[in-house]
Amino acid sequence: MTRKTRPGGANGSTAADPFLRNFWYVAAWSDEVTRAPLARVLLGDYLVLYRTEDGTAVALENRCPHRNLPLSEGNLVGDSLECGYHGMVFDADGRCSHLPGAETVPDWACVRAYPVVERRGWVMVWMGDPAAADPALAPDHHGWLDDPDWLTIKGYCDAQCGYRLILDNLLDLSHLAYVHASTTGNRALAEQATISAETVGDGVRVTRWMSDVPPAQALIDYAGYDKPIDRWQYSEFIAPSYIYVNNGTEAAGQGVTAEQRRESQGKWGFVVYHALTPATERTTHQFWAMSIPRAFVPEDRIETFEAQMRHIPIEDLLVYEAQQTAIDLDPAAGGDVRPLGMIDADQGLFAMRRILQRLHAAERRAAG
Repeated sequence: MTRKTRPGGANGSTAADPFLRNFWYVAAWSDEVTRAPLARVLLGDYLVLYRTEDGTAVALENRCPHRNLPLSEGNLVGDSLECGYHGMVFDADGRCSHLPGAETVPDWACVRAYPVVERRGWVMVWMGDPAAADPALAPDHHGWLDDPDWLTIKGYCDAQCGYRLILDNLLDLSHLAYVHASTTGNRALAEQATISAETVGDGVRVTRWMSDVPPAQALIDYAGYDKPIDRWQYSEFIAPSYIYVNNGTEAAGQGVTAEQRRESQGKWGFVVYHALTPATERTTHQFWAMSIPRAFVPEDRIETFEAQMRHIPIEDLLVYEAQQTAIDLDPAAGGDVRPLGMIDADQGLFAMRRILQRLHAAERRAAG
């Protein structure tokens, strides 16, 4: 029994669908998905997530087909969800296995089941055509998240803004000079960086190189720098909405080669992962994590370091939520940022947006 949907999503995507559907999106951190049903809106679709008794993550349409009560308001019965209104029971494939008082179950009594992949702490859901859901396409670039030799700090932000504003933020790290000046940023990041950007397939790679610059406060506090340094930042956009950032430093004159800037942290650095899943056109689930070699943070300073790192996404959140307010009040904006010009630091942003436009056009063509 299969729930009928138009191509692209449970809500029926059209040529005007604002979201890319045929991709894996992070729906939750692994520790969020338990034996208690979790309701979450992804790409405008209402989902419920839970685990079966053997620990497998399940994602179903969160709407009983009878009177539309969210199934997340019901209870788990074994591996199935029982609606809290009239007791219809739906299995992990979305089929109604029990209709109280009835000997047979009508064809309409089913909900959509979404393909799920779980990797390194991310529960990912395929939001498009289930037949195209290839687990091999699920992102697996967040390798340090489960490495015991690395300290990982992770979190979640319910961002009241469109996801592209967050992508913009992460592809232009000059903002550290102004938004994160008390920790990881200083003026050198904006004033003395050599920037390069390249498009590789459906991704964008932006590198910022700073030679013989003063260390930011966090580098003084944790790496012990008291003289100028070489610093590099590598940001990579992975379609549709993932970002990987590598930060590295060395003493001035000892920085790594261009080829090493994607992976090397040098004397002191860290990596950052962001998975951005649109909830609606102007709200976004931001799953973020930073990982750093444990040797880079003294044991007695981990608590302070973690507090500082957790504050950084909050500083960013204030910026792009304020942007969204300004966009919403601009009739000419069309729901997205409306720049009147371009600066050098925008290279990666414009490349990313061209990729998104191309992918949207491809999905519209495929949908007919």
